[in-house]
Amino acid sequence: MEQDTQTSKLFDGFDLKEGATISELQKAYIEKTSQIKFQRVILNETKLKEDFLSYHDSYLRLLKHYASLSPSINLGFRYPEYTWKFMFNQGLYSLLKDNLILAGERFQEAYKLNANQPLLLIYLGIILSWRKNYYAAEKYLSTAIKLDTANDDAWFYLGENFFRAGALTKAIETLERAKRINPNRTEIAFKIKEIRENAEVRRKKTRKESTWKRLIHAVADVLRTKK
Repeated sequence: MEQDTQTSKLFDGFDLKEGATISELQKAYIEKTSQIKFQRVILNETKLKEDFLSYHDSYLRLLKHYASLSPSINLGFRYPEYTWKFMFNQGLYSLLKDNLILAGERFQEAYKLNANQPLLLIYLGIILSWRKNYYAAEKYLSTAIKLDTANDDAWFYLGENFFRAGALTKAIETLERAKRINPNRTEIAFKIKEIRENAEVRRKKTRKESTWKRLIHAVADVLRTKK
């Protein structure tokens, strides 16, 4: 009875009644995970992360439920776009679970099916940037921008990638572009402030090192003259 209640709740999450067909479940799952709130990077959005993980977990559990009822049932998707979305969701699910290797593998499988999806390219860029492969990350993020020039996520994470790579001027310029697109996104302003402070620390360090070098050279010149 408890198992039946749990299964019923899983169906409720997709606005379905227990006994819905696999096709109905697949359509509902794709619709839920394609909501506008998920069409952006959600790595720093606790509620959105929880919602997405819940939908994906529920879907996987219901697949097991269908398989237990009929082992010969075809659980594959009828439409290519559904297959792509599922692979993308598998990658995002793994990323939200902090499994970068599996996330990268799943995103690459989705990339092979359709490489012209800005959000997929952004997530791939983020993973590569975290793994310090800044050049490859820049390529994915730049391609995402070409596909959607008004995507502030793409500009933001490209700027962050430049920051991680040590290209502070390019990072600020890129983040300023993101800010113009979405001036209400406070995260961008904070990142620009962080980079400018970092750049100032570097400048002070460079000036201090330069002063010491000049002093050392001056002392060396005096010593050579006395000889």
